[in-house]
Amino acid sequence: MNWDDIPWGPWPEGTEPPPTDPDAEQRRRLGLPATLRLVRDGRQPLLFDPSLKHHSRAMRAGPPRFASATKKHRWSVARRQALDHVLTAVASSPWADHLVLRGSLLLRAWYGEAAREPHDLDFVVVPASFGIADDRAEPMLADLARRAEDVSHRSGDVRLSADDAVRDDIWTYDRVPGRRLVLPWGTDGLPEGTVQLDFVFNEPLPVAPTWTPLPPLSGTGATLRVQAATPELSLAWKVMWLLDDMYPQGKDLYDALLLAGDTPLDFRLLADVLVAADPTHVRRLPTLDDVKRLRVDWPEFQKEHPELPGTETDAHQRLIHALTPTFTADDGLPTADYARRAELLSPRVAEYTPVLASEGTEAVLRRMALTDRLDANEATIILNELLHRAPTDVPATLEAVLTGYTAASSDWSEYLARYPEARTKILNDLVP
Repeated sequence: MNWDDIPWGPWPEGTEPPPTDPDAEQRRRLGLPATLRLVRDGRQPLLFDPSLKHHSRAMRAGPPRFASATKKHRWSVARRQALDHVLTAVASSPWADHLVLRGSLLLRAWYGEAAREPHDLDFVVVPASFGIADDRAEPMLADLARRAEDVSHRSGDVRLSADDAVRDDIWTYDRVPGRRLVLPWGTDGLPEGTVQLDFVFNEPLPVAPTWTPLPPLSGTGATLRVQAATPELSLAWKVMWLLDDMYPQGKDLYDALLLAGDTPLDFRLLADVLVAADPTHVRRLPTLDDVKRLRVDWPEFQKEHPELPGTETDAHQRLIHALTPTFTADDGLPTADYARRAELLSPRVAEYTPVLASEGTEAVLRRMALTDRLDANEATIILNELLHRAPTDVPATLEAVLTGYTAASSDWSEYLARYPEARTKILNDLVP
């Protein structure tokens, strides 16, 4: 099989990549990610990766399966050492204050062997104002790659290569924007592997991270301290992705069930996480019925983690049971529609308050329309609260928002000209 023979994904169990990496022309022509890298001398499943679906073939290669149990063990130990080297570089770098760890490595530290084997490192870049286009973003990735290489050359036989690192965008259509950095590693007597680092930008943290001790994944070396998401915030994110992603993933169901076993999830935190990610969630918050209806891509999870027990049905039913208190307890939110929306949007109100004070209403509207791209519905509530107006003032505030939006963006003026009924539709949503 060659790369031209690979069909559109997802790919069934047993579909394996060709024996060599695609070249640059094949990647361009076939829509293959730059970060797709293969392990020689090991059978690898092709995995569908929703974070890469801006590529025609949104794939990454799963963990290699070696015919020799000895080689499998040695390779796994080497990969863990490579992950330790990268985490050591992050923890000791000037970027440590800007990176909040989440994901599989953190769960392994909390739950041990019950958690899935970490294959990558996931970071949220903080503060949220540190964006993907920030002048520091690409130098940060380059510096971390070089530091990881330096650590590996001082720390043993598993060595990383910064010069051979590759990068790619992730989550360009969903969630918040991100960058993927893939660092190759090698050691004598084993096929080369890679360490994948994912960085997401502009992600608000409704719960402050904590400095968390992390024992070395390989079992040797010093315990590190990194900024990390709390268990409750980790669970809230997992539930949000299960309910909100276009392609809910089996790994998030597995992780959510693990976290929910000893971490109560407050509905208000779940609502805050959802609204922080997409303010339109104030119009309809999730219910337990939404959890009951969710479906995930469990076969992809099984391809990557065939060693883990359980079925999708069992995991789903257990998660419903674990999350029932989240959705049945009093959430403490106002019952009135406007008051509930205003309460959930209060972090946005606080964010725009200094802008209003220093630059005025027009600047707030420009930022909402152009930078944050808020729908007029939510912008109206935010501006109404900023101006300390009553709910009865919503119609007048909506007119101010639409006037400001059309002045800031030709897209909005064209939209309102094409759909004159939009004004009435927005008002009916805000004032039922």
